[in-house]
Amino acid sequence: MKFLSKNKKIIDRIIREIDRHKKFLITTHIYPDGDAIGSQIALYILLKRMGKEVALINSFPLPTRYKFLPNSGLIKHNVTLPNSEAAFVLDIGSKGRMGNMRDHINNIKTVINIDHHLGNDRFGIINWVDTGMSSVGEQIFNLYKHMKLEIRKPEAICLYTAILTDTGSFQYSNTSAETHLVVSELLETGIDHTWICNQIYQNIPISKIKLLQLALETLSFDAKGKIGYMFITSDMYTKACATEEDSEEIVEYARNIKGVEVGILFKQHSKGNIKISFRSKGKVNVRKIASKFKGGGHHNAAACTINGELSSVLKNVVRIVALESQSS
Repeated sequence: MKFLSKNKKIIDRIIREIDRHKKFLITTHIYPDGDAIGSQIALYILLKRMGKEVALINSFPLPTRYKFLPNSGLIKHNVTLPNSEAAFVLDIGSKGRMGNMRDHINNIKTVINIDHHLGNDRFGIINWVDTGMSSVGEQIFNLYKHMKLEIRKPEAICLYTAILTDTGSFQYSNTSAETHLVVSELLETGIDHTWICNQIYQNIPISKIKLLQLALETLSFDAKGKIGYMFITSDMYTKACATEEDSEEIVEYARNIKGVEVGILFKQHSKGNIKISFRSKGKVNVRKIASKFKGGGHHNAAACTINGELSSVLKNVVRIVALESQSS
């Protein structure tokens, strides 16, 4: 596979920083997903192979569904933070997405930001932001290739997971021909892609099903059926014995309905705090909508958090999405 030349200078700078430093921290965003975790571990393996000391620390705990990944047990949260010379911050477009890791990162002089989202505020000393990449996993793959490091099964499993999940199993528009070439190379390492998919998508806890059942009971439509939306209250999480992790992909049930262009899920974690997930079939740019509320993401998948009362937040956001869908 040909290396993307437009990234060569930035990656050369990253490699020089890797050579210069001994102690590294790798972190990612709040509510980490498959791209965040898979990329984090794959980069950890790369740095360890270069003889570095590496700590994996996040603001939020490791999601259960990704515990099958090699070295996932090394990822910590709410621990004493090490003295690090440099930090890699992955899959984050703004410092606000770091959670309680933000203050610690501010104290590290060399911060390397690797991301693929539009609207990244480039907070690092080095910012490798490539919106043409499907995922940070694809970027880390390119780092391996540029450093001429063999990609073995453990890191291939992690990178495949990163790309698989952030492309919506290769359904989203961020999936390119190069993405498939990357995946082809990962499969050539001998990884079992069926097993990986089973671990991620076919080990659903009963709490998730109960939460889905409750969410579907709230399903409503607007804009002549072009918008499908649901909500989950804090009481519903309690009733289903569920967590935030259990709400992943529920929004897609609204988006996947015939005639619906945008699916929305409103998640109330506490009084006055509403997390909103958007999914689009392509006509409506939901990243643009999320950015109105200081959120972000991609054209077809985005999220934001709004402080307010659930019913009023829901009404306002659906109204804005309806206006956007009319102009798309």
